[in-house]
Amino acid sequence: MGGYMGFGMAKWIYTQRPQKAFSKKKCKPTCNTLPTYSRQFKLQPSKQTGHFYIVISLLLLGLIFSGFYFKAPDFVEHSNKISVQKLAYNKSRDKEAFQFLVSSGTKRLKRNNLKAAYSEFKLAYVIYPENEHLHQLLVETLSALCKDGNTYCADLDKILSHSL
Repeated sequence: MGGYMGFGMAKWIYTQRPQKAFSKKKCKPTCNTLPTYSRQFKLQPSKQTGHFYIVISLLLLGLIFSGFYFKAPDFVEHSNKISVQKLAYNKSRDKEAFQFLVSSGTKRLKRNNLKAAYSEFKLAYVIYPENEHLHQLLVETLSALCKDGNTYCADLDKILSHSL
């Protein structure tokens, strides 16, 4: 059921206990019984404990900034070392991928799968566009594909124009 709506007795009325005989009742405080204070407020100097925390925090900040100052060259050196290693790793991965794509393309070219060989050579061309052997394989593949249909002749013209 819902709460007390004002109809009938509230629970606090019928749950009261009877008072003991000859017991002293607690008097309810009135507004006259409140104590009166006669304090006067004045400005006083603050305690000196705040200076200790300020000095400690300044020392900690100085320690942190000096650590950054002395460790910054080490961080820059380490960052340069990591970037050189990443560059060498990427070059080796590019070389491996190029060799794989060229060998896979030549195998497909020997099996007379010209479209697949062209896609392999095209991917290898993205990695090393200056490779002469790859350029020759691309020209041979595109010339064979251009004879079958005119769809690859534009790519052949583009490759030949870049070589000049």
